[in-house]
Amino acid sequence: MSGNTNTTRRNILGVLSVTTLASFLTGLNARLTVVGIPDIARSLGAGVQEVIWITQGYMLGSIFMQPLIGRLSDLYGRVRLFNLGFLLFTIGAVFSGLSDSSYLVILSRIIQGIGAAPLITLSITILTDNVPSSMLATWLGVNQVAWRVGAVLGMTISGIVIDMLGWKWIFLIQVPIGLAAFIYGSLRLRDVYRPVEKPVFDLAGFILFTASVTLVLMGLTFTTYGLGFKEYAVAMIATSIVMLIALIPLELRHGSPILDLKLFKNWGFSGGIISQFLYSIGFGGSLVLLSIYLQTVKGYSASVAGLLLVPFELGFLVAGLLGGRLADKYGYATIIVPGLLTASIALYILSTLTIDSSLIHLISGMILLGIGAGLFTGPNTSSIMASVPPHRRGAASSLRTIMFNIGFALSLNLALISMTMVVPYTVASSLIAGEGSGGSIELGEIGELALGIGNSFRIQSIIMLSALFFSIGRIRVRRIRRGG
Repeated sequence: MSGNTNTTRRNILGVLSVTTLASFLTGLNARLTVVGIPDIARSLGAGVQEVIWITQGYMLGSIFMQPLIGRLSDLYGRVRLFNLGFLLFTIGAVFSGLSDSSYLVILSRIIQGIGAAPLITLSITILTDNVPSSMLATWLGVNQVAWRVGAVLGMTISGIVIDMLGWKWIFLIQVPIGLAAFIYGSLRLRDVYRPVEKPVFDLAGFILFTASVTLVLMGLTFTTYGLGFKEYAVAMIATSIVMLIALIPLELRHGSPILDLKLFKNWGFSGGIISQFLYSIGFGGSLVLLSIYLQTVKGYSASVAGLLLVPFELGFLVAGLLGGRLADKYGYATIIVPGLLTASIALYILSTLTIDSSLIHLISGMILLGIGAGLFTGPNTSSIMASVPPHRRGAASSLRTIMFNIGFALSLNLALISMTMVVPYTVASSLIAGEGSGGSIELGEIGELALGIGNSFRIQSIIMLSALFFSIGRIRVRRIRRGG
């Protein structure tokens, strides 16, 4: 009996170490790119939208693969797909670092996003399969904190790497870490999940979903280019909506759908997913906007900008650990609600930034945003995963990640659209690339860019606040059930 207990503990420790490493690597990658945006724009002569797509391409690659990963993991198991993710992620990093045009970087980032998809989704699924439910929120909180530790290092290392070696090395330094993670995961992980369903793949659903997401993101991209592209944007978005409407009955009727929409009948699941979707729209573009503000509006170098973004990550790190433990003790929703409220207030504070704002103003907003995000993320993820049976966890984790990534990508586009309501697209592009609209930077144009960034934060704050209604509703349902 003692031998079995020791073996179980070793297996759990192996799971915790590998999934934590995966979270660390994806966190490192996310923040390395954020700080590098202005330098990439200057080096490649890229406009704002091309630079946004370097981040968005990564998200798009991940979105493509999420329904496929979730379904395959429920049908065939988790571990082999998870370890394959390490390998593809590393290949994408190699190509990103060797690319010499913005379009090649975007393509390479899509490959890296495809590799990140199983790491993001299946790390949570594998944890849920192996960790006792009484400790799940705590360990998911640790998993989120590992992402933040990687993010903190990404913030601090990226600026130094860019200033000393150039932006290509923010991708190339990920290569040895990715290879080491692949080897370690192959040695330590063993699949405890046993598939219970007949393997049937929903190809039509996969094609419709992928096409719909691609078209809506492309349509939003065209909206920022001006009135001349309005017809293309409207056509793409309308076609995307038609595809999405067609997808719903197809998935509900399919015996083995790529997207298990029946999970939304469970309010514990659907409330958590909707809250997270709105949260990701509110949050997704915030660090990109802050990076542009620090380097373009305030004129800081990449290394200094990276250091100044660390307070956000530290706030998240502390609140992420605390939020998971409190959620295990007091319930998910009671921690999620103050987290969303804090994040919304923080975004409003950041919306008041101007060209003359103090560092105290900036840092206080970032710390509050980190605290709010940390209190929300771990408990909300735990509530989603705990609301579904074991054989649907892969699908649930996939839907959770899909909705987050779509919200994140929409947020990047929304941030750009709301920014260009104040400052023209061409002016914003030239400023971020280190030039003014007339070939030299003018103070008035920088001030307009700051106002545009503030406008984006204001809209994000309202969207973040709207997620509260779905979380408050979950508290009410929980109390009614306890009373019954």
